[in-house]
Amino acid sequence: MLQKFLTAIISEEWARQHDLTSDAAVSLIERSPLAKELSTTTLAWLQEKPPPSYHEMAIALSRIHTDCIALLQSFDTECKLPRSSIPFLGTEIDITGNKPGCFTIETAQAAVGPMYTKLKDSLGRTKKREVGLIAEKRTKILATIDRYIEVKAQHDIRVSAAFAAAFVAFGSTPDKVSPVVKGIMNGIKVSISVVLSLEI
Repeated sequence: MLQKFLTAIISEEWARQHDLTSDAAVSLIERSPLAKELSTTTLAWLQEKPPPSYHEMAIALSRIHTDCIALLQSFDTECKLPRSSIPFLGTEIDITGNKPGCFTIETAQAAVGPMYTKLKDSLGRTKKREVGLIAEKRTKILATIDRYIEVKAQHDIRVSAAFAAAFVAFGSTPDKVSPVVKGIMNGIKVSISVVLSLEI
């Protein structure tokens, strides 16, 4: 996320400096193949769905992975369910969402959702105290997952806003303006929320 964000900021500044110091009749994307490539890349990013995650979020996903494994294994250690009934969550995390069998945020949501419910329901009415303790662990993991999703949304907004600003600074004209407008609106929302938090 940080690399994308800083690249967009530097690209925007480059385009603005060019407009201030060069002949306005010739745009930067007409003069520089790199500028043209950056403009095309930013528009492509704005038009596509955001990535499943960002590199900076790998540590958080790794912690969620560990917590989800411990949660489900509690049904074995605390409630004496057979180990074979505990779902396997994979040994590696995958922030890209492209590697089969690896742990993703969707796997985490399934672990605290349907997988958890199935294991809990298999106990019947027994082990109430143990289930209560496991439920507390689940509540903490749910909060961590919600925070992860919130941070991901914040990263998406920041990157799309920075990319939209860079694209506009390059002076390009897209076929569809809605992705660029959305990115700019996201930037305005971020700015407003920062100002409001500073006033509080």
